[in-house]
Amino acid sequence: MFSCFDKIRRRAAELQQNPRLLSVQLISFRHWGGTMLAYYTNGNILTVKNRLGHKRVENTMKYIGAIDFKDDEFEVLTATTDEEIKKLGAAGFIKYDERRIGETVISYYRRPKRFSKYG
Repeated sequence: MFSCFDKIRRRAAELQQNPRLLSVQLISFRHWGGTMLAYYTNGNILTVKNRLGHKRVENTMKYIGAIDFKDDEFEVLTATTDEEIKKLGAAGFIKYDERRIGETVISYYRRPKRFSKYG
């Protein structure tokens, strides 16, 4: 299997005239997959650990540490009625703040943005 991968990698590097492709290893795909899984599960260590088959959490932490969770990577919406709150909860939004303006209570909800073109 490795010899087939090596031939394809060399041919791709030659065709693309990109010698950096020669540094790609099979383990690179596992690391990329683990990092993506960690991103999509919002850094849930146990899910990543189980899916990758790690015995120790320390081995899984390198996948979690590679992700930079930023505050601007959230979708933010507000709700003022019970129906809006139910819809946002069903859509995976989490309440993170609440403000009272007069008699109206405005609840703020957010959820992490996803790679829209990938999923």
